[in-house]
Amino acid sequence: MCVLIAPEVFDKRDEDGVVVLLDAEPSAGQHEAVREAAVICPAAVIEVDA
Repeated sequence: MCVLIAPEVFDKRDEDGVVVLLDAEPSAGQHEAVREAAVICPAAVIEVDA
C-alpha cells in the first residue's frame, strides 16, 4: 500500500515483493503521503521521525 500512496518514496522489488525505501528524506510535499503510508502499513514497519 505504501508504494501506491508514496511511489517516489517507496518501491517494491519484483523478485520477492519486499518494499524498499527510495528516499529517506522526502520533500515537504511528500510528508503527508509518507505519514499516511505509515498509518496504513499492514506490517507496521514504517516509522516517521519529525
